[in-house]
Amino acid sequence: MLTPYRASRVVAVSGEQIFDLVADVERYPEFLPLMRKALIIRRDPRSYETQQTLALGLMIYRFRTRTELNRPHSIRVTSTDWAFRRFEIGWSFTPTPDGQCRVDFVLDCEIRALWLNPFGEVLVAQMGLTMVDAFVTRAHQLNPTSSLS
Repeated sequence: MLTPYRASRVVAVSGEQIFDLVADVERYPEFLPLMRKALIIRRDPRSYETQQTLALGLMIYRFRTRTELNRPHSIRVTSTDWAFRRFEIGWSFTPTPDGQCRVDFVLDCEIRALWLNPFGEVLVAQMGLTMVDAFVTRAHQLNPTSSLS
């Protein structure tokens, strides 16, 4: 993916609630398409490292990420895995005047490995298209009184 994927939604939950949902990486396999496993392997108060497993059909890819937490404002996820030229996910959470939260998402990823490129490009594109909606849907499931804008 040469151009970063960007999405924005307004969710009728607090910034803290949606921040906590995005920060809870080990629960991702319960609701995030393509995510098969996410295990925190190292943690400190403002960040953690995760071993993640993604799957698209029979293709499975494992990689590590580093997540930096700026509660309740933003989350930044990066990877120095060999397969990526670039891998960065940015989340920002901005309260709205009516008590909702504007969620902004950016996925900037470029696959390095040529043999992984066809799989990786499809995987990254699918992640971009489904990720924000999956989190918004999950927020609504956990807080049934929430709504989407």
